[in-house]
Amino acid sequence: MAQYYPYSLLTKVGTNVPLDEMSFYKILEANDWKCNAAARLRIAERVQVTTSRPKMRPEDFMKLARQAEELGGLKPGEKFEYRNAQGGYSVARVVDLYNLPTDMVNPYLYCFSGIMHAPLYAIEALRFYYKQTGILLPFISSGKEGNKGLFIDLFSRKKGLIRGTEYDSYYRLMSQLIGHEWAYKNYTPCSDTDTEGNLMELYHFAKTEGLKEVTFVMVSGNPFYDKRLLAEWMWQLRQPKYHEVKINLVLAHCPVWYAPNLHAAIPEAPAGSEIALGYIAACLGPLTKDTITFDGKTESPNPERCLMPGVAKANWEIFREVICYHSNMGWPNYQELLYGIPHEEAVANVILADLFARASFNPHMYDVGMKKMLANYTAFLGGSFYEKGLSLEDYLLQTTEKHYFE
Repeated sequence: MAQYYPYSLLTKVGTNVPLDEMSFYKILEANDWKCNAAARLRIAERVQVTTSRPKMRPEDFMKLARQAEELGGLKPGEKFEYRNAQGGYSVARVVDLYNLPTDMVNPYLYCFSGIMHAPLYAIEALRFYYKQTGILLPFISSGKEGNKGLFIDLFSRKKGLIRGTEYDSYYRLMSQLIGHEWAYKNYTPCSDTDTEGNLMELYHFAKTEGLKEVTFVMVSGNPFYDKRLLAEWMWQLRQPKYHEVKINLVLAHCPVWYAPNLHAAIPEAPAGSEIALGYIAACLGPLTKDTITFDGKTESPNPERCLMPGVAKANWEIFREVICYHSNMGWPNYQELLYGIPHEEAVANVILADLFARASFNPHMYDVGMKKMLANYTAFLGGSFYEKGLSLEDYLLQTTEKHYFE
């Protein structure tokens, strides 16, 4: 993987004057060595890159993606018992996208996480569950900020499929695939900006619906996100503030998305893209920070997540370059914790990754890519919902028996 950071590729915005390493560090120092969303935006308004980094060979990236899925993903059939806010224990289940369980209590299909083609995974789960059970899963989404500020130009637009918020974009995409009525039936304005906020949004939704128990079938579209998601939510769900509704977690593992039918469609799909690498870094990096073991013992004074199997003894050297040099969504402390990188160097790595990521795409690419992707997917299904003129139930029944994701 390329560690390609020649400072001659950095210039001050509006000039052709290259920045050397010392000048770049002075800008970071003047910004108090911050690299949250607001700080990264401030730097991007002052510094730009003049060309992209060399991409990994597709075969090298696929090897990395499989390794990342092995560490960050989970396999259907895995279960995790954890304390709940009701004073007992709950079990989080990992299932196959195409074989959801039939014994769920008040199930909702929950699509989130920022992967813009995640709704395609959600439709795959929806249509096969209906084919198998005759039950039409209600749909819900949340997620506001859009990948911690990296995509501010994408989400701040007034036109386009991807705009407004992450969850607004998901509802919009789902309505294109299954119709406005069903897609928006449970639409709820959201204000969350992080993983914990997503869970609180779901809890408040269930309370508003008058539910005492609910099951959220989580479809993220992200093959590397499984462990991080369950690690954080299983820890949070023991807190008393969730005591009024028992929340059951069913995580549908989403296969790696870098298939030929997705290549070059949107910036996060091509193998080795800055956005794709950033997702790997964001999913794996947090797994060892502030963890608590399932027996309740921990060395962290402020636990934030459960220590998932295979994490502590993982070969983290495999992911050194992607976590250190492609963490384009923030968080320098993962570099410090895993690899002993000095704080200032870690911040510089994050800022550089953010700058290269911003330079790798523009909003128009998402419009073109998503339209192409939706057209390809509806053709795969045998025609679009709107073209067929059928009820949603009849439409799902007549779609192909083939799997879009393998």
